[in-house]
Amino acid sequence: MQKTAIIPTLARNGPFNKDYPMNPIAKTFDYFRSARAELEKVTWPSRQEIIRYTALVIGASAILAGFFAALDYGLSTGVNELVKRRAPSAIQNTVPVVPDLQPTPASGDIEAVDASGNPVDVQVTPIQ
Repeated sequence: MQKTAIIPTLARNGPFNKDYPMNPIAKTFDYFRSARAELEKVTWPSRQEIIRYTALVIGASAILAGFFAALDYGLSTGVNELVKRRAPSAIQNTVPVVPDLQPTPASGDIEAVDASGNPVDVQVTPIQ
């Protein structure tokens, strides 16, 4: 007794047989038909399982967020402490820069003072 192979419709008319190319619209409908058939085979989780898995994901996300927040806080505090201990004089002796809001003279001369407050003449040549 000989065994006969059953050839599915897609194999006979689809991309497996170049002699009989399938219509693009028929391919689309065939795709959706086979996708629906596969979705009917799926074992979907129950409502209780969905609630349990959702709570598990939310809980794990909250725990990981807390862990990374604590890690970030700890590392940033540690780095700040190391920077403070490494160069305490540079941090404590810094003087904020305050801009002089007085208008500059029209002649092109800039009035400036040195570190002790004595006036210094500075000549500025504008770039043409």
